[in-house]
Amino acid sequence: MKVGLYIPCFNAAGSIRFCLEAVFKQTLPPQEVLVIDDGSSDETSSIASSYPVRIVTHADNLGLSAARNTAIKNLDTKFIASLDADCIPEPDWLERLMETLSSAQVAGVGGRLLESYSSTIFDSWRTVHMKQDWGEERTTPSFLFGANTVFRKKNLLEVGLYNLKFRNNYEDVDLCNRLKKKGYTFIYEPKAMAHHYKSDDFHSLLNTYWRWNYPYYQKNKYYSGPKKFIFKLKDNLGLANRYLEEDMCARRYKLLYLDFLLAIHHSWKDFEYFVLRKNQKEKSCPPVSYWLSLLDLNFFYHFDSRKNKLSTFLHKSESFLQNFFALDLLLGRQIQEKFSYDFKKLLYKHLLLSVYKIQDDYLLDRLLVLNERCTDWDGLLKKSHPYLDKIFLQNLSLSFRQWLEELSNRFKNITHMIEISAAKTDKISYAQKGEVQT
Repeated sequence: MKVGLYIPCFNAAGSIRFCLEAVFKQTLPPQEVLVIDDGSSDETSSIASSYPVRIVTHADNLGLSAARNTAIKNLDTKFIASLDADCIPEPDWLERLMETLSSAQVAGVGGRLLESYSSTIFDSWRTVHMKQDWGEERTTPSFLFGANTVFRKKNLLEVGLYNLKFRNNYEDVDLCNRLKKKGYTFIYEPKAMAHHYKSDDFHSLLNTYWRWNYPYYQKNKYYSGPKKFIFKLKDNLGLANRYLEEDMCARRYKLLYLDFLLAIHHSWKDFEYFVLRKNQKEKSCPPVSYWLSLLDLNFFYHFDSRKNKLSTFLHKSESFLQNFFALDLLLGRQIQEKFSYDFKKLLYKHLLLSVYKIQDDYLLDRLLVLNERCTDWDGLLKKSHPYLDKIFLQNLSLSFRQWLEELSNRFKNITHMIEISAAKTDKISYAQKGEVQT
């Protein structure tokens, strides 16, 4: 049976060599190996070219869906296998998959992906809550993950390949849904194993998980208007609540803080996407923008204290930052009622890291000082402001308060356990960067 294999890559210089080494040790060698360099700016193509592969290069980064479609169109084989560049298959991986792909009604088969890194809290959380396999038993799953699979090429062509609308996430679920509508099924073969070499931090973990899920909410129109969007914010709290309960029951206490942080992080990412929509890329702002947004918000809140309308010196492009800081200020008192000051400091620090990937101790201290000196930031919601979104801020603030009360009543000592988890997570974050905590 002729099998072509492809590996989509974007800046994969650190892992592509190990992936290809394992590919060329397969007991069932693929007829052709295709590397799709999706606009990399590193040495991905140079490293891959030292192996007997064919390289197809995209001039720009077009995303996973486009890379997969390019591969399918360029492979002239009956069966098409796929691996991610940070995955290393076992020697019999491809042979096990092909042995399973027997019936014509089976459009594809997927293997088991084992996480190789689990020593940090971030990687442990990913291992538990972001599994990319279906367990230890063979089964017929609802869909196959994008990598670690073999599909029949004719079936992929029959349903029109991957939908480019789902650039990097949900493209696998969408494709499998269309295949199922045609009457095809899938098989999960746990004996076909590959190892995932990925290590996460605050920013990569929470943003990857948000990107995993937002296409589902987009498809179901949760971003279509304010009323539906409020349900999405409440769903974030529900998801965090579910994970807190699961990790409490399983005694995975070290994961509790990331479960908690997810609720606020996802709500902010949702707001950013809800307003932007046309541009799904992460927003990059110069450091001075963070300072100006916070200072502008604080200045006019106190300067216009007797007015019903707040002014601003800033351009509308800074509205996301102003809403971000407004939410931090609004939640401050609620957090202080349930948690210690040290916890609040860690929470704000990690929100800046996870949402904007910045670490500025001076900015953090100023945010905390403002939060401590003025506890009545609810007044922000009583005034008109050109950029603040009252619906978003009011609903999340109220829902967050109710959620904290429910958590405290439902789980004994939950706030103390989250605080311990937060301190441990912060230490690991420092260790990852090779920094010394003072």
